[in-house]
Amino acid sequence: MSHDVDLFGAPVETPRKPWFSPSRLKTFLDCARRYEYQFLRKYPTAPSKNLDLGNNVHAALRDWLRMPPKQRTPDNLVEAFRAAWRINSKAFANSSREEIKEWGENGKAMLLRFADAAPPDLEPVMIEKTISADYGEVVVGGRVDRVDALPDGSLRVIDYKTGKYPKSPAREKEQDIAAPVYARAASLAFAGAPVVEVELLYLATGERLLFPVDDVWLAHKDLAVMSAAHAARDAERAGEFPPRPSRLCDWCDFKQRCPEGKAFLDASPSPR
Repeated sequence: MSHDVDLFGAPVETPRKPWFSPSRLKTFLDCARRYEYQFLRKYPTAPSKNLDLGNNVHAALRDWLRMPPKQRTPDNLVEAFRAAWRINSKAFANSSREEIKEWGENGKAMLLRFADAAPPDLEPVMIEKTISADYGEVVVGGRVDRVDALPDGSLRVIDYKTGKYPKSPAREKEQDIAAPVYARAASLAFAGAPVVEVELLYLATGERLLFPVDDVWLAHKDLAVMSAAHAARDAERAGEFPPRPSRLCDWCDFKQRCPEGKAFLDASPSPR
């Protein structure tokens, strides 16, 4: 609950608005049943090597960029990665030494590529902060990796990606709902300073997916964000989460709990 005051200054409790992250909404759009199992019933999920690697790479970049510029050497970045790995590597508990080394080298290569391309005087104005924006009846927010201030006072939001660059960038841009949330929320966090671009930086290759931000684009994407958030809120209120079987069932942690997903995979002619 949040606290407002009435006309006489007495505190009045008002219900908090439903809160969603872009990743949570993406899960809902992919499959409402998975959304229910993961976020509401909170069924356990299997450890993920990709997730551990991504989290450790993000942690290394966070800690490195918080260092004074003179301390941002490649060696210090690699050491930050090793420190993160020592804390978070549950998915590799049963892996061989060779496999662990291979994954570690992949992460190290991403980080050294980043360090090689980063301006020596880079001074982000925000690093790994949770920000949010009010969309009327709901609030949507998430953790932004980095915000840079441009010379004219406008802002650029950077979101690091450790996965593969999309095969269809145009489709990825059309379906993405995180970029407009980060753009709106970052602007609010800096007293209305305009965000002119959201950049998805794919660390494995250095490729970038750019979202130029203007009022027309933001208004269009706001509708998609609100539609997804309101649909998720309504599903929670109704307690109805119909499954949406697809090839994504292959990678779902809950496929054995979901009769429709299991039936879809059993009937699929392609090997899994």
